[in-house]
Amino acid sequence: MRFVPMEVCVSIRRNTFPFPAIVGQETLKTALVLNAVDPRVGGVLVRGDKGTAKSTAVRALAEVLPPIRVVEGCRFSCDPDDASSLCDECRSRAESGPLPVASRRPRVVELPVSATEDRLIGTLDLEHALKHGERRFEPGLLAEANRGILYVDEVNLLDDHLVDTLLDSSAMGVNIVEREGVAFSHPARFILVGTMNPEEGEVRPQLLDRFGLCVEIEGLSSPGDRVEVMERRSAFEDDATAFRMVWTPQERALEKRIASARDRLPSVKMPRDLLFLIANVAADIGVDGHRADLTMARAACALAALEGRDAPEAEDVRRVAPLVLAHRVHRKPFEDVSFDQMRLDSLMSESGGEAGDGSPRPESTPDGSAADGAAARLSVRGHAAEADTEAAAEITDRLVTPLDRMRRSGEGRRQETRSDDKRGRYTRAEPPRPGQPVDIALDATIREAATHQRSREGDMAIRIEPADVRTKVRKRRVGASIVFCVDASGSMGVSTRMEATKAAVLEMLVDAYQRRDRVGLVSFRGDAAEVLLQPTSSVELAQLKLRSMPSGGATPLAAGIKASLDLLDAETRRDSKVVPWLVLVTDGRANVGLSGGLGSEDARVMAAKVRDKGINAVVIDITEGASPVSVARELARLAGGDYVRLPRITGEGISGAVRTRLEAV
Repeated sequence: MRFVPMEVCVSIRRNTFPFPAIVGQETLKTALVLNAVDPRVGGVLVRGDKGTAKSTAVRALAEVLPPIRVVEGCRFSCDPDDASSLCDECRSRAESGPLPVASRRPRVVELPVSATEDRLIGTLDLEHALKHGERRFEPGLLAEANRGILYVDEVNLLDDHLVDTLLDSSAMGVNIVEREGVAFSHPARFILVGTMNPEEGEVRPQLLDRFGLCVEIEGLSSPGDRVEVMERRSAFEDDATAFRMVWTPQERALEKRIASARDRLPSVKMPRDLLFLIANVAADIGVDGHRADLTMARAACALAALEGRDAPEAEDVRRVAPLVLAHRVHRKPFEDVSFDQMRLDSLMSESGGEAGDGSPRPESTPDGSAADGAAARLSVRGHAAEADTEAAAEITDRLVTPLDRMRRSGEGRRQETRSDDKRGRYTRAEPPRPGQPVDIALDATIREAATHQRSREGDMAIRIEPADVRTKVRKRRVGASIVFCVDASGSMGVSTRMEATKAAVLEMLVDAYQRRDRVGLVSFRGDAAEVLLQPTSSVELAQLKLRSMPSGGATPLAAGIKASLDLLDAETRRDSKVVPWLVLVTDGRANVGLSGGLGSEDARVMAAKVRDKGINAVVIDITEGASPVSVARELARLAGGDYVRLPRITGEGISGAVRTRLEAV
């Protein structure tokens, strides 16, 4: 999907919404506007490269959303015309008479990736509790986003416990808080919009399915379009006020069109034959569950309302189907899957849903303007690799190491640990530790102070002394940084070994898709080592980088281990809380050392450094045939790691060995 980046119209005080000539029917603007017409469509996931104005476009949406009626003074923006959705505070006020009404635009509330759970769901008002001795709920971001847009930039990097909270609130439309002596609930109906760069990792499957629509965008390649971006940006920087005035009429026209579509939407009826068409398309495409069917029907009705019609047509289904289905297409790991518009048209034709005479309508954007430029493209980037399906042999000689008990702040799913950065789930309270930051557990602190109030005086409702303070103990999962170091020298079977390692890397990245791990690859050959893949959680990036893996030459094993340690050092500098892993695929033999040294001796020295640095290690022995002495086993001993010997080197065998070891901790 291609469009002129929205940075051309960024304003510090306000974002305008002038999309120039957006190409294609399934566009970012279409997806956002359909959600503005009917929030039940389910939000938008925007995938694209960095610098393509994903965030700017989302923030700009607030400028064209029609105003809403809210209960004046309500902290949760309750709808005065819907008594069933009122919060407890508004229900109490309504018993005394009519609720006061105000009008304002819906908010775009941003959820930072670094947000804490307290900031998201709300917590006890500390100041009020200390001054008055009363418990009062302090709303979080979910309260601010009610009846608006909750925007998550880099949604693929969001902490798992926050994802779980979002899923619960999104499903129920209510935020329920029971913690720190507070039991409170309030409406939390919002349009969830997320942006992400696929190179930085994927979205958890549970959250991915919650996005009603998905749009994939790219930067522009046409010189004319790129020049237009520069000209618009320059015009804005030269005179921001004049620039906004140029686009204000189009913004107001789109706002009126959205408002009109909202008014028309209740009267838009979906013909039953189109429901069968939608069901057939979803079933034939092979999506899981029924959310896609419902979303497709709602999006088609919203599109019909936007275009001033009282009933959707087959063409509406054809236009919204790629947005609904692209991120839901069922695929196996590494399988290349593209959303094929010709296949969709064929399915619709077979189901009796061919639009009109079969000729496509002119492409248009939601404001009615014709779209020109290059052809639209929408696809799901698949993962290609040849994965051996032969089951891995039983792993032998596994060394057992104790659980990692370091305090870590990183996010992942490999292992639970304590968190010291106010992120993670609050599980219990304890006295603060010397030198550690204090994350006050107010409920436990007040309970401790309550027993001493008779002997204390002051103008506060409750007087708290330093000895009363209790700090929260939070638990979260930590991820791993895994570097594969593989022998790419000219020994027999090198081609098979490299392909197997490639498949293992990609297989581990499928785990990283859900576990927040990062995986890298180093190969050693000739007289040096080469970093083929910097640690990443993106299958797409790995697939791109690993297309070519050169091999042949001597065996500089020590250089390979050193390069791997350098990568892991960089990972721990980036985040000191990650769990580092080295997976060494070798027969242990080396004939090239470091700086002219002996290959075998230097390899032993570097293996010992793995142990000294506290790196978790797994050595995969690729020695061919039976051997009374295993050099690879000796390296595993020096590195303090696990030794694994497989009867046959396969991608599944390698990944299975590593996965089993990871799960052991």
